[in-house]
Amino acid sequence: MAKGSQAEFVVLGSGSFSPAKAGAGTHRNPAGYALKLKDEVVLFDLGFGNLRQLARAGLDPDAVGTVFFTHRHPDHVGDLSALLFRWRYEGGPRKGKVRLYGPRGFKSFVARLERAYHPWLKPRGWTMEVTELADRAVVKGEGWKAAAREVPHTTEALAYRFEAGDASVVYTGDTGWDAGLARFAADATLFAVEATLHDDERMDGHLRVREALDLGRASKAKTVLLTHLTARSEKGLESRLADEPGFRAAEDLMRIPL
Repeated sequence: MAKGSQAEFVVLGSGSFSPAKAGAGTHRNPAGYALKLKDEVVLFDLGFGNLRQLARAGLDPDAVGTVFFTHRHPDHVGDLSALLFRWRYEGGPRKGKVRLYGPRGFKSFVARLERAYHPWLKPRGWTMEVTELADRAVVKGEGWKAAAREVPHTTEALAYRFEAGDASVVYTGDTGWDAGLARFAADATLFAVEATLHDDERMDGHLRVREALDLGRASKAKTVLLTHLTARSEKGLESRLADEPGFRAAEDLMRIPL
């Protein structure tokens, strides 16, 4: 992801658990993001409907070698079974192996998913490695590394900081207020932060728009992308972001060069 590279961050789904209207005639798909590198596609979450979003974005599922899951809620993991099912009967992950990462409890979740659909998710001609990450864990791939941070949500959850070359991407997943996220995302090339709630709402494990803005400002990230948007949180959001240089509202199939 050095200067002049073709790496880009692709928003597959910018919404939450209920596909939400976003502008005239369009809808927000549940959470999913792709990082298109030179030789690999790395996914962050894959909520229901995102296998189709990959196709709409022109991204090949067979180029996927790594998937980072923030937590186990269906709007973030719902299309994992669809991806594994597709690979069993057509194609396969990059280099014949996929690495799945998630928080505590993720390995048993994947095992239960495989049992529920047995034998249709079982790898055939390729392998799958499932790893649970603790707070501050670091994993490495081909020319990249990723760090995990536990965040406050209604179940075990992680945020990720992905670094390659001179660029970095930080994705919060679902989280309640955590001032440390600003430090975790410090000076990132791109900081994708959830903004589920309107300022007058309160819900455990989620951020209000003003809280997302506060974290974005404190991080001093080059670009701050508000995502996991709802019909409530996007009310008036466009006008608020007009006064925030470097801040953007996510949209499905948005592409951000890195």
